[in-house]
Amino acid sequence: MAWTVRDEQVWEEIEKWEGKHFSKQVTDFSLTAYKLFNSSLESLGPMNEKLLASLDDIIFHFHAIIQHRHFDEKKIAGLLSQARIFREDIYYIEDMKKLTIDQLRFIAEKQLARQKAAALFQGGATGTGGLLFMLADLPLMLAVNLRTIQLTAMNYGYDLRNPYEMMLVLKLFHAVSLPHHLQLEAWEEVFREAESSQVEAIFYDGKEDVTSKVWMQQPLKQTGKLLALGLLRKKTVQGVPLLGAAVGAGVNYTFARHVAEASHIFYQKRYLLEKKNK
Repeated sequence: MAWTVRDEQVWEEIEKWEGKHFSKQVTDFSLTAYKLFNSSLESLGPMNEKLLASLDDIIFHFHAIIQHRHFDEKKIAGLLSQARIFREDIYYIEDMKKLTIDQLRFIAEKQLARQKAAALFQGGATGTGGLLFMLADLPLMLAVNLRTIQLTAMNYGYDLRNPYEMMLVLKLFHAVSLPHHLQLEAWEEVFREAESSQVEAIFYDGKEDVTSKVWMQQPLKQTGKLLALGLLRKKTVQGVPLLGAAVGAGVNYTFARHVAEASHIFYQKRYLLEKKNK
């Protein structure tokens, strides 16, 4: 199917984003931290592989819990209802692909704004709350950002009941949360997997490992943030740790904004490529 003029314009925007995002210079400090962290993991030997396997299992099951059947049915019903404002013949999640790129972007941007607001609130609560909020920070961070990618995928007409689509959500989350200098290679790998996906497939036959040694820097960063917030909670204004709340909200919002932006670019690009190849 031929692209419209607007499709061409959006494609140019996507290429500009990729060029700008993946060409950012990596600081010497970031590269040094990456090398030190990688060396530390290598020293764990066989325990390293067990740790990665356990982390894979945790994230996979966490993804399944977030994608609870009843919860998704309600969300899909709401999504289809919004889509029918533009077209009456939208009955199933795959029908979302009947919409134009701007219609899809409009619906997606409203959802992504809510997800970023949720991350902002959750980070602020972690900065002001007690031990319970701090312990819940990493699981909630995973929940908010995995849900962001799930919603974006469904918005562009991809049914997460398909094992390929479910795994692509996890692979994309892994790719966009890697250290910056490793994201391009992982980004291209997810696109290769997307291109080889089989709509009618029953089982996912690609690589099932999601996390990697370098990805584990992300939970380590979150742990460092929590330690900093623990210290900042002692600095209060009229009994309220405002600085801790600001830092917690800022860090979580920045990461959520990046995940939202990258996942939105990914599914727009995928939608356009599939449209062009029809």
